[in-house]
Amino acid sequence: MSIATRVRDSLRRLPTLRSTPAEAPTLVERAVALGRRNPVVVDAVLAALLIWVAVSWTLEGKGVRSDMRIEALVVSVLAALPVPLRRVYPMPAAIATAVVALVCSFALPGTMAAFLLPSLVMGYSAVAYGPRWAGWLALVVLAVGVFGPFVARGPAALFASPDMTPLVVLALFGAMATVPLLVWLLGSLRRAAHRRTLDLRERNRLLQEARRQEVRLELLAERSRISREVHDVVAHSLSGIIAQADGGQFAAQRDPAKAVEVLSGIATTGRSALSDVRGLLVMLRDTGPDPDGDPDDAARPQPGAGDVPALVEQVRSGGLPVELTTTGTPRELPTGPGLTVYRIVQESLTNVIKHAGHGVPTHVGLHWTADELTVRVHDDGARGPVPTPPRGGHGLTGMRERAALHGGSVEAGPASGGGWTVRLRLPLTPPARGER
Repeated sequence: MSIATRVRDSLRRLPTLRSTPAEAPTLVERAVALGRRNPVVVDAVLAALLIWVAVSWTLEGKGVRSDMRIEALVVSVLAALPVPLRRVYPMPAAIATAVVALVCSFALPGTMAAFLLPSLVMGYSAVAYGPRWAGWLALVVLAVGVFGPFVARGPAALFASPDMTPLVVLALFGAMATVPLLVWLLGSLRRAAHRRTLDLRERNRLLQEARRQEVRLELLAERSRISREVHDVVAHSLSGIIAQADGGQFAAQRDPAKAVEVLSGIATTGRSALSDVRGLLVMLRDTGPDPDGDPDDAARPQPGAGDVPALVEQVRSGGLPVELTTTGTPRELPTGPGLTVYRIVQESLTNVIKHAGHGVPTHVGLHWTADELTVRVHDDGARGPVPTPPRGGHGLTGMRERAALHGGSVEAGPASGGGWTVRLRLPLTPPARGER
């Protein structure tokens, strides 16, 4: 499977992963989701419920002295007012409720039932939604609120009743100590669950981003590869057509038959370029052959090292005097390295035509060894005016990128005796023992 196909499949799967159909949420799940989207509204309902419970206890005389019912009603409202902000502003809301509870614990000891539940709720909220240090602070404040009034009365008040023995007092204090500890524990568990949810969301976000980056890199690599292919195919074909057209201008004046031959070569080169471009487009569309063209274009194999002689012959027929020399024992190369050899020779010959002219003697050499193939393309240099090549080309960069993909290297520069030389060194896998 090609890179383009894998990238296209990845892009098609991305929307599927984001919009995978799930089971319809239950009524409870919808209520929980609604509460998470509107925490202030939910907590306002909770505050109203706490006020209602405190007022009911006050009117029934539960935990409230009969002479302090009016004060208890006011305290129940004041202690529950910060509850709607317990998740949005946990610390300011918890501090407000704690101040009311501590003042009433020592100044109005007969109103504990009015602020007991709001104090426990805000202590839990401070531990669950506040900073890390808020948990210990809430534990201390709850402990002071629970034990402070009893300690302030002194030992005489504790043992005023004959039933309050030291063992009973100790058991009572132990039971009361479990209240702040239980609130702190529940808040800590909620905080841990909340942080775990945030960590999972962040991990999922990072995984999605990593996948997008992976797809983006694959797209960039495929775009670079397609750019090299289009550059090699189009630049080589157009350079050959231009060279043949320039020669045809002079041939038409002296030998019309030669001009007809040149025009035939231009047509052949154009058809070959059109076929190559169609093959690239078919690969990009990932469809069948072009219905208006040659049905074998899409299935035609990529050129390789064995097609270099045909390439040299094609360029020679276009007017460039080029010779090919092969030393060593040629071998069958895989598709990637073979295409690299063909494209680098093609690009080198195209550069000779563009930069030195189509009448410059050129030599192509293929040197085969057991573990390396060396390709050398050398021209003798320009001998007269040549057409000005376009600027900003990426031919040499593309050749180096192609070679690097298969562990090879490309060296290009002026030769000591004149002209320009391009040398490709491509490592080869040693052949099997039976192939030698």
